[in-house]
Amino acid sequence: MNHKLLGSLLLMSLFALANPAFASGDHKASHHEMGETKGDHDKMGKECRDKAKHKGGHKKKKKGHHFSPHWAKTLSDEQRVAVDKMHLKLSSQHSVLKAKAALLQKELNAMTAKDGADQAAIHAKIDELMAIKAEIMKLRYDHLTEMRNALTEQQRISYDMSILKREGAK
Repeated sequence: MNHKLLGSLLLMSLFALANPAFASGDHKASHHEMGETKGDHDKMGKECRDKAKHKGGHKKKKKGHHFSPHWAKTLSDEQRVAVDKMHLKLSSQHSVLKAKAALLQKELNAMTAKDGADQAAIHAKIDELMAIKAEIMKLRYDHLTEMRNALTEQQRISYDMSILKREGAK
């Protein structure tokens, strides 16, 4: 019996998420709650469609901003080569550090899964892992500033906007 109830709840929640009225956060009263009769559905449906048409309907949100074209679209050939070199350099540095971090994480997991785990050794391994992650982060932000220096003043506007919107360098 619990499985049927759980399945029903899951199905209802999926329907609620998939329904555009719920997904948009626009939780207005239904036609029935507003006292409309069965015949009013057709009129109301047409009204809603017309209203959506006049207000633009379901427009896709535009990414970016309204200041200037995206910086990558405005790069000169020389800038493209310089940016590619910077990305290659960063990628090669990252791949080594990420491999080291992954190995340290596996070692940390193995140390933790043992009976009588040595807390001091675990803490030392965490410090070692965090030092590598800090190095990765420093490289990323060094790369961001190096990239910014390769751009013109106009390109920097778009670049800076994208940096400010980030949660962190990827």
